[in-house]
Amino acid sequence: MIALGFLLVVMSAILHGVWNFLTKTVSGNLSVLYIGISGMCFVLFPFVLIMRGSNILSTAACPFIIATGVIHAIYFFSLSQAYRYGSISVVYPVARGFGVIGTALVAVAVLGEKVSLVGLCGIVSSGLGIFVIGASIGQSLESRKGLWFALLVGATMIGYSIVDKMAMASINPVVYIFWLFLLSMFLLTPYILIKRRHELSVAWKEHKKSGIIIGMGATAGYLLILFVFRMAQVSYVVAVRECSVVIGSVLGIIYLRESLSMRKVIGIAMVVLGLVFIRLA
Repeated sequence: MIALGFLLVVMSAILHGVWNFLTKTVSGNLSVLYIGISGMCFVLFPFVLIMRGSNILSTAACPFIIATGVIHAIYFFSLSQAYRYGSISVVYPVARGFGVIGTALVAVAVLGEKVSLVGLCGIVSSGLGIFVIGASIGQSLESRKGLWFALLVGATMIGYSIVDKMAMASINPVVYIFWLFLLSMFLLTPYILIKRRHELSVAWKEHKKSGIIIGMGATAGYLLILFVFRMAQVSYVVAVRECSVVIGSVLGIIYLRESLSMRKVIGIAMVVLGLVFIRLA
Protein backbone atom coordinates (compact mmCIF):
# COMPACT_ATOMS: atom_id res chain seq x y z
CA MET A 1 0.00 0.00 0.00
CA ILE A 2 1.46 3.37 -1.03
CA ALA A 3 2.10 6.03 1.61
CA LEU A 4 -0.77 8.28 0.48
CA GLY A 5 -3.26 5.44 0.61
CA PHE A 6 -2.03 4.41 4.05
CA LEU A 7 -2.39 7.98 5.35
CA LEU A 8 -5.92 8.34 3.94
CA VAL A 9 -6.99 5.05 5.55
CA VAL A 10 -5.60 6.16 8.92
CA MET A 11 -7.52 9.45 8.60
CA SER A 12 -10.64 7.45 7.80
CA ALA A 13 -10.04 5.27 10.85
CA ILE A 14 -9.88 8.33 13.12
CA LEU A 15 -13.19 9.59 11.75
CA HIS A 16 -14.73 6.13 12.09
CA GLY A 17 -13.62 5.76 15.70
CA VAL A 18 -15.00 9.19 16.62
CA TRP A 19 -18.43 8.75 15.02
CA ASN A 20 -18.79 5.30 16.56
CA PHE A 21 -17.95 6.81 19.94
CA LEU A 22 -20.67 9.41 19.44
CA THR A 23 -23.09 6.64 18.46
CA LYS A 24 -22.33 4.87 21.73
CA THR A 25 -22.87 8.08 23.74
CA VAL A 26 -26.50 8.08 22.49
CA SER A 27 -26.77 4.34 23.34
CA GLY A 28 -26.89 3.31 19.70
CA ASN A 29 -30.09 5.25 19.03
CA LEU A 30 -31.13 4.16 15.52
CA SER A 31 -33.13 7.35 15.00
CA VAL A 32 -29.97 9.41 15.53
CA LEU A 33 -28.18 7.34 12.87
CA TYR A 34 -31.21 7.77 10.60
CA ILE A 35 -31.07 11.54 11.01
CA GLY A 36 -27.37 11.47 10.18
CA ILE A 37 -27.61 9.48 6.95
CA SER A 38 -30.74 11.38 5.86
CA GLY A 39 -28.95 14.69 6.36
CA MET A 40 -25.99 13.53 4.31
CA CYS A 41 -28.30 12.65 1.40
CA PHE A 42 -29.30 16.33 1.25
CA VAL A 43 -25.67 17.45 1.56
CA LEU A 44 -24.44 15.14 -1.21
CA PHE A 45 -27.33 15.73 -3.63
CA PRO A 46 -25.96 19.03 -5.11
CA PHE A 47 -22.63 17.32 -5.83
CA VAL A 48 -24.45 14.52 -7.63
CA LEU A 49 -26.26 17.10 -9.77
CA ILE A 50 -22.97 18.78 -10.64
CA MET A 51 -21.51 15.42 -11.72
CA ARG A 52 -24.51 14.23 -13.71
CA GLY A 53 -22.99 15.34 -17.00
CA SER A 54 -20.11 12.90 -16.72
CA ASN A 55 -20.34 9.22 -17.51
CA ILE A 56 -20.43 7.95 -13.93
CA LEU A 57 -23.93 6.50 -13.54
CA SER A 58 -23.36 3.36 -15.59
CA THR A 59 -25.81 0.50 -15.47
CA ALA A 60 -22.91 -1.70 -14.39
CA ALA A 61 -22.94 0.02 -10.99
CA CYS A 62 -26.65 -0.57 -10.26
CA PRO A 63 -26.29 -4.11 -8.81
CA PHE A 64 -23.55 -2.87 -6.49
CA ILE A 65 -25.65 0.12 -5.37
CA ILE A 66 -28.62 -2.13 -4.56
CA ALA A 67 -26.43 -4.65 -2.75
CA THR A 68 -24.56 -2.09 -0.66
CA GLY A 69 -27.79 -0.23 0.18
CA VAL A 70 -29.38 -3.38 1.58
CA ILE A 71 -26.22 -4.41 3.43
CA HIS A 72 -25.76 -0.95 4.95
CA ALA A 73 -29.39 -0.83 6.14
CA ILE A 74 -28.71 -4.08 8.03
CA TYR A 75 -25.38 -2.62 9.18
CA PHE A 76 -26.91 0.53 10.68
CA PHE A 77 -29.66 -1.46 12.43
CA SER A 78 -27.19 -4.02 13.81
CA LEU A 79 -24.79 -1.31 14.93
CA SER A 80 -27.53 0.48 16.85
CA GLN A 81 -28.52 -2.74 18.61
CA ALA A 82 -24.90 -3.65 19.39
CA TYR A 83 -24.29 -0.29 21.10
CA ARG A 84 -27.64 -0.52 22.85
CA TYR A 85 -26.55 -3.67 24.69
CA GLY A 86 -22.73 -3.66 24.67
CA SER A 87 -19.80 -1.38 25.49
CA ILE A 88 -17.79 0.21 22.69
CA SER A 89 -14.54 -1.33 23.93
CA VAL A 90 -16.06 -4.79 23.33
CA VAL A 91 -18.56 -4.32 20.48
CA TYR A 92 -16.25 -2.28 18.30
CA PRO A 93 -13.24 -4.64 18.34
CA VAL A 94 -15.33 -7.80 17.93
CA ALA A 95 -17.23 -6.37 14.95
CA ARG A 96 -14.16 -5.00 13.22
CA GLY A 97 -12.05 -8.09 14.02
CA PHE A 98 -14.57 -10.46 12.50
CA GLY A 99 -14.87 -8.14 9.52
CA VAL A 100 -11.16 -7.77 8.80
CA ILE A 101 -10.41 -11.50 8.83
CA GLY A 102 -13.51 -12.37 6.83
CA THR A 103 -12.85 -9.63 4.26
CA ALA A 104 -9.29 -10.83 3.71
CA LEU A 105 -10.45 -14.42 3.13
CA VAL A 106 -13.27 -13.40 0.77
CA ALA A 107 -11.02 -10.97 -1.13
CA VAL A 108 -8.57 -13.77 -1.86
CA ALA A 109 -11.35 -16.18 -2.88
CA VAL A 110 -13.58 -13.76 -4.85
CA LEU A 111 -11.34 -10.96 -6.09
CA GLY A 112 -8.21 -13.06 -6.57
CA GLU A 113 -6.12 -10.76 -4.39
CA LYS A 114 -2.72 -12.08 -3.36
CA VAL A 115 -1.48 -11.37 0.13
CA SER A 116 2.23 -11.53 0.91
CA LEU A 117 3.54 -13.35 3.97
CA VAL A 118 4.25 -10.04 5.71
CA GLY A 119 0.79 -8.76 4.81
CA LEU A 120 -0.80 -11.99 6.05
CA CYS A 121 1.04 -11.66 9.36
CA GLY A 122 -0.29 -8.11 9.68
CA ILE A 123 -3.88 -9.11 8.92
CA VAL A 124 -3.76 -12.04 11.34
CA SER A 125 -2.11 -9.97 14.08
CA SER A 126 -4.66 -7.16 13.73
CA GLY A 127 -7.58 -9.57 13.61
CA LEU A 128 -6.45 -11.64 16.59
CA GLY A 129 -5.61 -8.50 18.55
CA ILE A 130 -9.12 -7.21 18.01
CA PHE A 131 -10.63 -10.48 19.20
CA VAL A 132 -8.36 -10.43 22.26
CA ILE A 133 -9.77 -7.00 23.14
CA GLY A 134 -13.29 -8.30 22.76
CA ALA A 135 -12.63 -11.46 24.75
CA SER A 136 -13.15 -9.59 28.02
CA ILE A 137 -16.92 -9.75 27.56
CA GLY A 138 -18.96 -10.70 30.60
CA GLN A 139 -21.69 -13.33 30.86
CA SER A 140 -24.73 -11.08 31.26
CA LEU A 141 -27.64 -11.42 28.82
CA GLU A 142 -27.16 -7.85 27.53
CA SER A 143 -23.44 -8.45 26.95
CA ARG A 144 -24.18 -11.59 24.94
CA LYS A 145 -26.77 -9.69 22.85
CA GLY A 146 -24.19 -6.99 22.22
CA LEU A 147 -21.70 -9.65 21.13
CA TRP A 148 -24.09 -11.30 18.66
CA PHE A 149 -25.06 -8.00 17.10
CA ALA A 150 -21.36 -7.07 16.90
CA LEU A 151 -20.71 -10.26 14.93
CA LEU A 152 -23.60 -9.34 12.61
CA VAL A 153 -22.02 -5.91 12.10
CA GLY A 154 -18.77 -7.68 11.18
CA ALA A 155 -20.61 -9.89 8.69
CA THR A 156 -22.13 -6.86 6.96
CA MET A 157 -18.69 -5.26 6.87
CA ILE A 158 -17.38 -8.24 4.89
CA GLY A 159 -20.24 -7.89 2.42
CA TYR A 160 -20.06 -4.17 1.80
CA SER A 161 -16.25 -4.07 1.65
CA ILE A 162 -16.16 -6.58 -1.21
CA VAL A 163 -19.16 -5.05 -3.02
CA ASP A 164 -17.82 -1.51 -2.71
CA LYS A 165 -14.34 -2.47 -3.86
CA MET A 166 -15.84 -4.00 -7.03
CA ALA A 167 -18.14 -1.01 -7.55
CA MET A 168 -15.30 1.52 -7.71
CA ALA A 169 -14.44 0.40 -11.23
CA SER A 170 -17.76 1.72 -12.57
CA ILE A 171 -18.92 4.71 -10.50
CA ASN A 172 -17.70 7.89 -8.82
CA PRO A 173 -17.30 7.47 -5.02
CA VAL A 174 -19.34 10.60 -4.19
CA VAL A 175 -22.28 9.46 -6.31
CA TYR A 176 -21.96 5.95 -4.95
CA ILE A 177 -22.12 6.96 -1.30
CA PHE A 178 -25.12 9.20 -2.04
CA TRP A 179 -27.09 6.26 -3.46
CA LEU A 180 -25.81 4.04 -0.65
CA PHE A 181 -27.22 6.36 2.02
CA LEU A 182 -30.42 7.10 0.09
CA LEU A 183 -31.29 3.44 -0.37
CA SER A 184 -30.40 2.62 3.25
CA MET A 185 -32.63 5.47 4.43
CA PHE A 186 -35.46 4.28 2.16
CA LEU A 187 -35.24 0.72 3.56
CA LEU A 188 -35.10 1.89 7.19
CA THR A 189 -37.95 4.42 6.87
CA PRO A 190 -40.91 1.97 7.30
CA TYR A 191 -39.38 0.51 10.46
CA ILE A 192 -38.55 3.97 11.85
CA LEU A 193 -42.06 5.33 11.19
CA ILE A 194 -43.86 2.25 12.53
CA LYS A 195 -41.66 1.26 15.49
CA ARG A 196 -39.54 4.31 16.31
CA ARG A 197 -41.72 7.34 15.52
CA HIS A 198 -41.64 8.74 19.06
CA GLU A 199 -37.93 7.98 19.35
CA LEU A 200 -37.32 9.86 16.10
CA SER A 201 -39.18 12.91 17.41
CA VAL A 202 -37.16 12.90 20.62
CA ALA A 203 -33.90 12.32 18.72
CA TRP A 204 -34.61 15.29 16.46
CA LYS A 205 -35.25 17.56 19.44
CA GLU A 206 -32.38 16.40 21.64
CA HIS A 207 -29.73 14.74 19.48
CA LYS A 208 -29.92 16.12 15.95
CA LYS A 209 -26.50 17.76 16.36
CA SER A 210 -25.00 14.38 17.26
CA GLY A 211 -26.82 12.83 14.31
CA ILE A 212 -25.41 15.37 11.85
CA ILE A 213 -21.87 14.96 13.22
CA ILE A 214 -22.20 11.17 13.01
CA GLY A 215 -23.44 11.46 9.42
CA MET A 216 -20.59 13.79 8.45
CA GLY A 217 -18.00 11.53 10.06
CA ALA A 218 -19.41 8.42 8.40
CA THR A 219 -19.56 10.15 5.01
CA ALA A 220 -16.09 11.70 5.06
CA GLY A 221 -14.50 8.58 6.50
CA TYR A 222 -16.02 6.19 3.99
CA LEU A 223 -15.39 8.48 1.02
CA LEU A 224 -11.70 8.28 1.86
CA ILE A 225 -11.96 4.48 1.90
CA LEU A 226 -13.75 4.38 -1.47
CA PHE A 227 -11.00 6.49 -3.04
CA VAL A 228 -8.29 4.26 -1.55
CA PHE A 229 -10.08 1.17 -2.90
CA ARG A 230 -8.96 2.43 -6.32
CA MET A 231 -5.28 2.22 -5.39
CA ALA A 232 -4.91 -0.67 -2.92
CA GLN A 233 -6.10 -4.18 -2.10
CA VAL A 234 -9.30 -4.35 -0.08
CA SER A 235 -7.78 -6.85 2.38
CA TYR A 236 -5.01 -4.38 3.28
CA VAL A 237 -7.29 -1.33 3.32
CA VAL A 238 -9.77 -2.94 5.70
CA ALA A 239 -7.01 -4.19 7.99
CA VAL A 240 -5.28 -0.80 8.27
CA ARG A 241 -8.62 0.88 8.94
CA GLU A 242 -8.89 -1.25 12.07
CA CYS A 243 -6.58 1.11 13.96
CA SER A 244 -9.93 2.80 14.62
CA VAL A 245 -10.42 0.05 17.21
CA VAL A 246 -7.63 1.55 19.30
CA ILE A 247 -9.22 5.01 19.00
CA GLY A 248 -12.71 3.78 19.88
CA SER A 249 -11.50 1.68 22.80
CA VAL A 250 -9.42 4.52 24.26
CA LEU A 251 -12.35 6.97 23.98
CA GLY A 252 -14.62 4.45 25.69
CA ILE A 253 -12.13 3.87 28.49
CA ILE A 254 -11.39 7.58 29.10
CA TYR A 255 -14.78 9.22 28.61
CA LEU A 256 -17.26 6.40 29.28
CA ARG A 257 -15.16 4.89 32.08
CA GLU A 258 -15.15 1.42 30.58
CA SER A 259 -12.74 -1.06 32.17
CA LEU A 260 -9.11 -1.37 31.05
CA SER A 261 -7.66 -4.86 31.48
CA MET A 262 -4.30 -6.36 30.58
CA ARG A 263 -6.13 -8.34 27.89
CA LYS A 264 -7.22 -5.11 26.21
CA VAL A 265 -3.69 -3.70 26.40
CA ILE A 266 -2.27 -6.85 24.74
CA GLY A 267 -4.98 -6.70 22.07
CA ILE A 268 -4.24 -3.07 21.25
CA ALA A 269 -0.52 -3.87 20.98
CA MET A 270 -1.29 -6.70 18.54
CA VAL A 271 -3.38 -4.34 16.39
CA VAL A 272 -0.55 -1.79 16.23
CA LEU A 273 1.97 -4.52 15.35
CA GLY A 274 -0.34 -5.72 12.59
CA LEU A 275 -0.52 -2.22 11.14
CA VAL A 276 3.27 -2.04 11.02
CA PHE A 277 3.40 -5.31 9.09
CA ILE A 278 0.70 -4.16 6.66
CA ARG A 279 2.50 -0.86 6.04
CA LEU A 280 5.67 -2.82 5.24
CA ALA A 281 3.70 -5.03 2.84
